[in-house]
Amino acid sequence: MEKQRYVHFRASDFLLDDDFLAWMRGDSPQSNREWQEWLSDNPGQRAEVEKAQELYAALSFKENKLDSDTVQQEWEKVKAASLEQDDAWDTEEESAGKRIGRLLFRVAAAVILLSGLWAGKQYWTSLSTPTPSLARKEVANGQQLTIKLMDGSVIKLNAGSTLSYPEKFPGDRREVYLEGEAFFEVASNPKAPFIIHTDELHIKVLGTKFAVESYPENQDVRVAVVEGKVGVSNGADEAAQNEIYLVRDEMVTFEKQKKAMTVSTYNKYELLGWKDGVLHFEKADFAEIVRRLERWYGVKIRIEGEVKMSPDWRLSGKFENRSIDYILEICRYPNRFSFVVTDREVIIK
Repeated sequence: MEKQRYVHFRASDFLLDDDFLAWMRGDSPQSNREWQEWLSDNPGQRAEVEKAQELYAALSFKENKLDSDTVQQEWEKVKAASLEQDDAWDTEEESAGKRIGRLLFRVAAAVILLSGLWAGKQYWTSLSTPTPSLARKEVANGQQLTIKLMDGSVIKLNAGSTLSYPEKFPGDRREVYLEGEAFFEVASNPKAPFIIHTDELHIKVLGTKFAVESYPENQDVRVAVVEGKVGVSNGADEAAQNEIYLVRDEMVTFEKQKKAMTVSTYNKYELLGWKDGVLHFEKADFAEIVRRLERWYGVKIRIEGEVKMSPDWRLSGKFENRSIDYILEICRYPNRFSFVVTDREVIIK
């Protein structure tokens, strides 16, 4: 999504834009967050986007892709359908109620004019309400945050994580967007599934407890179930045929490079210890340790020169209320490297 080019778009321009149409069709859950963030940054364009949404619904774009000539022709028909002779589409003095009335009238006129192209059934089934704006919570390295949603669900975010969610769920669907790591306690509601979108996976539940680890820099995405049942799928559609169901004490690991999912049991300390203040390593190499120490302690680790770590070297253990110095001393033993810790930086050499 090239955000800058939309600044001067009109509604008719949006209707010809592939990214906008993909958003309207729901092809990519990630794009919904991007569009909502763009609208928050460009409130002056919200009116044009809403016009485009209304016209998209009326023209049933979900089932048909039109060329620029057809869009322009129908756009002209919509504007000409108004009983008013003055061109007041963009008059700032006009009240919001009148403008909405004009828009709805023109949309209705467009539907009538397009009756030869699409059946009325397509029109009614394609109508949709605008997507609610999303709240966004970001957690810096070295911190954690607990969020309670309006439905009673509780989410604990780990360091370096971001959660986007509507302030109020629309009713039959509860959707949030995660980048990073979180533990979910989802309030039960059989009529409204709870769906978590990451860049790679969709996780669907009705009410349960589970953890999701989905940092962009990691090679894998992991979902571990503590209670209940969880459905996990990858791809653009959360209802994809490759959905896997997990129950208590099961975990799915999604390998980003291979696009493959594997189900297994999991080490509870390794996957869940962070929410209780425990930093756990399970056969972690030095690169993983550095990455997780930066996130856990909120520091930047800078390596100067060559650190003599064997390719086969691994660390396993759990650390509670321990300083970063303590863990680095274990890693360096007996004399692999030296280090200096300052307020926000660690230098290893």
